Amino acid sequence: MTTLSKPATYYPNYEVNADDIMTVIEVCHPDSPYKKRAFEMIQNSQVNKRHLIMPLTDVVKQGDFGERAKIYQDAAIEMAETVAREAIHNAGLGVDDIDMIIATSCTGFMMPSLTAHLINRLSFRPDTKQIPIAQLGCVAGASAIGRAFEFCEHRPDRNVLIVCVETSSLCFHKEASRLQDFISNSLFADGAAAVVMRGDNQTWGLRLTHNQSVTIEDTMPYIEYQLTDKGFKFSLDKDVMHSIPHVAPYLQSFCQDKLQLNANNVDSTIFHTGGRRILDELERCLELAPEKVKHSRACLAETGNTSSVAVIDVLRRTFTNAQPGETSLLAAFGPGFTSEMSVGVWQ
Repeated sequence: MTTLSKPATYYPNYEVNADDIMTVIEVCHPDSPYKKRAFEMIQNSQVNKRHLIMPLTDVVKQGDFGERAKIYQDAAIEMAETVAREAIHNAGLGVDDIDMIIATSCTGFMMPSLTAHLINRLSFRPDTKQIPIAQLGCVAGASAIGRAFEFCEHRPDRNVLIVCVETSSLCFHKEASRLQDFISNSLFADGAAAVVMRGDNQTWGLRLTHNQSVTIEDTMPYIEYQLTDKGFKFSLDKDVMHSIPHVAPYLQSFCQDKLQLNANNVDSTIFHTGGRRILDELERCLELAPEKVKHSRACLAETGNTSSVAVIDVLRRTFTNAQPGETSLLAAFGPGFTSEMSVGVWQ
């Protein structure tokens, strides 16, 4: 009876909008042949604002990998602790009730891991299991949910804390001048989210029944990182915009096999906010009513793409109007090209 409790989210105070990003492009790349097209795409992105851990003026002036790593560690620990405490409270549990911590983050690196820092700062039990996930990008939040489900399934005495932290602003490279670089800089953002998977059904939430992982062959270049002396350099291939038709048949068959429903007949969807095109394609390929993607679109508009954090935020928004007995399809997509999906019933 594994149940996802109400999540917690946190977004830093520094906000940016489309005009801010277009100003940065204008200043840093005044002669770029991609500027006009980038401005058109940014204005049509449906991202109204995003949150960063530092002012945009500081983002542009960032230093080397070591400097970025220190900023990442300080910000990641603070944000993770904030959302972890709230998520455990939302689940009606204490730190001694947590058996495993899964932490996801693809925008920075630290060792000891974020999970170890949380165990020390919040005084979790010394036998708490740890799973840090660093290389799954945007799909990592949904992947963590899948691994928590597998750990808790049929074990009502187990509980897992999932914490997602992303600082995409630390992946900014002033010299990156391709069209996809400009679009990435206007889409990705910073934030944190946490949720507890309870092994029992003693809380209101989404009771998961099944999960599945899918990796599509010959799609490795869709989403990549380069490791440079200035930190992680993100690369987003234009072909990622055509990824959903490859994934949609798996989502459809998954719903049919596990819920005996077509994907367009589930009561709500909980999709990672990949971007406007990704959400449009999900609607089209799965023949979804716009209402069923409203929380993902709202999350995109208000926070941009926060990588692994986003799907947990959309889950939080779904709590606002979910009714007992309704079904939900949860899915996210990331490098590999990988998809993680779960289905469940609200109760």
